[in-house]
Amino acid sequence: MPPMSLDAPEQAESPVVHTIPRRYVALGLIVLAIILVGALIVIRNADQTGDTSDTETVTPAPTSVIAALSQIPAATTNGVGVTSPDNPITPPTATGNASLWESSTQGAGPRPVVFFYGAEFAPYAAAERWPVVIALARFGTFTQLGLMLSSSSVAFSNTATFTFWHAQYSSLWVDLQADERYSSLDPTGGGYTALQAPTARQSASVAVYDTSAKTFPLLDIANHYVLIGSSFSPTVLGGLSQSQIADDLAYPASPVTQAIMASANEITAAICSVTGERPTAVCSAHGVRAADAKMKIRQAG
Repeated sequence: MPPMSLDAPEQAESPVVHTIPRRYVALGLIVLAIILVGALIVIRNADQTGDTSDTETVTPAPTSVIAALSQIPAATTNGVGVTSPDNPITPPTATGNASLWESSTQGAGPRPVVFFYGAEFAPYAAAERWPVVIALARFGTFTQLGLMLSSSSVAFSNTATFTFWHAQYSSLWVDLQADERYSSLDPTGGGYTALQAPTARQSASVAVYDTSAKTFPLLDIANHYVLIGSSFSPTVLGGLSQSQIADDLAYPASPVTQAIMASANEITAAICSVTGERPTAVCSAHGVRAADAKMKIRQAG
């Protein structure tokens, strides 16, 4: 985030000191000191939030788009399975015997954490949000999701996507933790505006799995499966709007659908592995089982 600065006030004319009683001068200095201290506290607290909500306005995704992503026909998801001949898919990889990352106890108990570490300007994060949103929609509900385009000044410019900044998601099975580290705004040409600072636990995930700390996105599924970067090239989404991509998901033969759905099935299979294969209707679906077999999840379990 660009450093804050306080502009110097305009220079006033020199006061005629001998006409002002000293008690008023002292009172004025006290009031000025209180104002300055208050301003410093406000600036410090605003800087510590890690959420610069006044930097941009996000357009909410239409309900029609959210519905399209959460109501994809079984014929499409199962028909695609893990097949994407035009766009090779990289699945999440198992981390080994790492401990399960769960959220704090809430209501029915702790839930596995799905952590997405992204940046709004990044085209690979833009591509990966599509299968992540679809996979998560199988386990819960998005009630708020913003529309976003990747930066126009990087490769795969203006890739249509979403943002998890201020997104609202509820689920009985998983806890979504999303950190959009930077916005798509570069107001000064010196770097993208910071949006959210990761928590200590999220920072630990980035430090362990993305040693360069420069890759967006990172997808960490409960510390058991991890994907660095996007599962497919953003090229397939080039020139398409969110509505066009969502509409395309009804056609299993579409390269767009195949890339997104094959990745979504693999992410779903990884999530099922940390939820105890629940809910059954999701985890037993043919497309998810195909991803399970490709990733050898059940054999590893």
